[in-house]
Amino acid sequence: MNKFLNIILGTALLLLGACSKQLDIDPTGSTLTEADIQALVKKDPDLVLQPMLNTMVTAINNYTYVNSVDSRNLPVINMLLNLKGNDIVLANRNGAWLVNDYELRAYREQSTGRVNLYWGTFYKYIYYANEILGLIPPDVNLEAADGTNEKIMMYKAAALTMRAFSYTYLMWLYQDDYLSGGKDKAGVPLHLDNNNPLKDRAPSQEVWNQVMADAKEAVRLFRASNYFKTEDRTDFDGTVASVVLARAALTIGDWETAIAAAADVLEAYPTLMTEEQYTTSGMTILDNEAILGYKVDVATSKGTSSFPGWMNPWGEGGYGGSQGSWLAIDQRLYNQIAETDYRKKNFVKEDYIEFTYPSSGAKIQYPKYNSTKFAANILSGQTAAYFQNEIYMRASELILVKAEAEARAGRSGDAQTTLYQLASKRDAAYVKSTKTGEDLLAEIQLQRRIELWGEGGFEFYDNKRWNIAVDRTSSPNHLYKEVKLTPQKDYTFQLPLESELLLNPMITEQNP
Repeated sequence: MNKFLNIILGTALLLLGACSKQLDIDPTGSTLTEADIQALVKKDPDLVLQPMLNTMVTAINNYTYVNSVDSRNLPVINMLLNLKGNDIVLANRNGAWLVNDYELRAYREQSTGRVNLYWGTFYKYIYYANEILGLIPPDVNLEAADGTNEKIMMYKAAALTMRAFSYTYLMWLYQDDYLSGGKDKAGVPLHLDNNNPLKDRAPSQEVWNQVMADAKEAVRLFRASNYFKTEDRTDFDGTVASVVLARAALTIGDWETAIAAAADVLEAYPTLMTEEQYTTSGMTILDNEAILGYKVDVATSKGTSSFPGWMNPWGEGGYGGSQGSWLAIDQRLYNQIAETDYRKKNFVKEDYIEFTYPSSGAKIQYPKYNSTKFAANILSGQTAAYFQNEIYMRASELILVKAEAEARAGRSGDAQTTLYQLASKRDAAYVKSTKTGEDLLAEIQLQRRIELWGEGGFEFYDNKRWNIAVDRTSSPNHLYKEVKLTPQKDYTFQLPLESELLLNPMITEQNP
């Protein structure tokens, strides 16, 4: 990780210079120790930590470790993972973009760019989190709010949330699923500060224990400091920490923790999108069931190669819009969506629909099964349809997390009721399930595939967690069928050679 830390160190020095000017300190004539900065944090935590928090949170939207057209930010690189599944079809190609990902070429081996991409991106997030945690004064009591320490509690909670969030993704990618043999294997290097970049892989159990501890402490601190739910959907707050906790708990089989964490989020976000919202521009609305997202700004948007740039077919100039890298739903999944389920309206039912791009007047015929789930017209005040808000977490996911955890815990009746909460909202004709055991789990999995189609890399992570192979051979509309992923190896990335193994002699084991 040396190369990565050198890059980030340069950024950190620039940030320190900016911070020093704010504090009226000459960076060339004065040396700030960690203790000096911690003293400033106690005096005015916002002055020191708010800029660092802003940098950390906006990193999700900012450029990844490998900044390219097809890897701009976290939502885009999660899109690349979804392309490696059964449910998304690369229905029309714009040159070579996305093709290797869709055809599962060079995506997991140690010398390939993709393993560097995810590794560097999530360790960058961890670096930002540890920088904040390193400046939390150790002599400030954070056990309970006392009228003076709430802001420090909030900053620590946000950093712990990001660290738990990042290690969750690293473990999802760089080791086998926890419940499918990964528990007893090597995890990833566990960095709880930024002092020593050379570490061996920690055991998987140790990494997951740290994820759970960080997420639980973050939730506690957010609650104690009265930041469990803020009004700004771009904030890290207690509901975001609870999502991270629920995801991790579901992964390691801690069903009761997953149920409780999901329930906490759903209490804060009880309202789901309406049919009109879901089938028009619901995936860009931040004031409904969105828990965390990005509010679009032309200066910070990734434009034509943002997630909306790839996913909004109405985006004139967008790679997934007028440039033609169109995505469709696998016909096998489409056929399993009930005709009375309005989510089916997010995919073209006819042989094609016509659309005219407003600036050029160019007309396209957008084919059957192609996605309109992320299609949205130009937002007020923006210049193109690919300038859209982005949703990173939303309440529907937590309903599905809760239902799955209840089913796996043997609480079939509770799982049926929880699933009904979502499925009946999307399909007025949906009848509450009476299934149990594996049949109930299969129904929950189907609802999750439909609800979260195209979002968050979920299909890749879920297929790995559920031990589902990628097999497109029976798909009528997949354009590339000659692929097969077998859990777990094919879903588990090797550690990157150039950015980690060649620079870190402490690593003693590579994944197969």
